[in-house]
Amino acid sequence: MKSIRYLLVGIFLAFMSDSFTSCKKDSSNPVEPVSPKPIETEIINDLEDDALKTIAAFNSGSVEEVKKIISESANAIYGNDLESAKPKFASFAEALKNKKLVAYSDMYAEYEITVEGKSYFVAFSKQNEAGEWKLIRF
Repeated sequence: MKSIRYLLVGIFLAFMSDSFTSCKKDSSNPVEPVSPKPIETEIINDLEDDALKTIAAFNSGSVEEVKKIISESANAIYGNDLESAKPKFASFAEALKNKKLVAYSDMYAEYEITVEGKSYFVAFSKQNEAGEWKLIRF
């Protein structure tokens, strides 16, 4: 008889401790995982604004417009070849619309883009005191 009481008291205590320590689902405490919010920082917002300018420049088809959104070092590397690359400007602009941010810091950002089924990486760098992001590798 005594052992049955201990058994009942044990079951009661286990039930009570479970009810006090388990998570209950309600509006303030959902049990399901919450989807993380997209990262929004001032850096990313500035970067996205300048990326939109880059897309517009390539969509314009103008070499002069493209030269405005690339860095001086990129201009030195790619500048002479931009005229011959004009037919590819539109497809590059389209690929930039679907870019995926891979890494970023205060001064550098890298995106992955897909052109004709192949993945490539493009990089932007902050170029001046005004905080303009310019394309440095594409």
